[in-house]
Amino acid sequence: MTRVARLVLAVLALSACASMENTVVAEPGVGFSLPLGSVAELRGSGTQLAFKRVTEESRCPTSVTCVWAGDAKIEITLSRQGGAEESRILSLTPPNNEAQIGNLVVRFVGLAPYPATPEPNAPRRYVAELVIRSI
Repeated sequence: MTRVARLVLAVLALSACASMENTVVAEPGVGFSLPLGSVAELRGSGTQLAFKRVTEESRCPTSVTCVWAGDAKIEITLSRQGGAEESRILSLTPPNNEAQIGNLVVRFVGLAPYPATPEPNAPRRYVAELVIRSI
């Protein structure tokens, strides 16, 4: 094997490992955690769900007394083998915490970390709690 061929194989192996690091395997109907920027693959379906971004974070910080509890919203993208991507904004507040995409329902059940102080632009390593089920 030539030096160039070995280099190409090494780069491909490293990129495959890097993409697998951000992939979570989700079981239908079972809750799972998905870090911001990561992808979940629904076992046996060829369907992937990506946690793109937090679009709203207005939950009342734990160190503050608020009149309103606030909300959190995230953007997800669902893609299927050979199909187009579909994006949705999900809210923690029902009924906007679920979205039907084809024969799947995605439910947004939690977002960590919960804000502790009223710092709207504080960087956070968000993790969404989600459930995907077939209908």
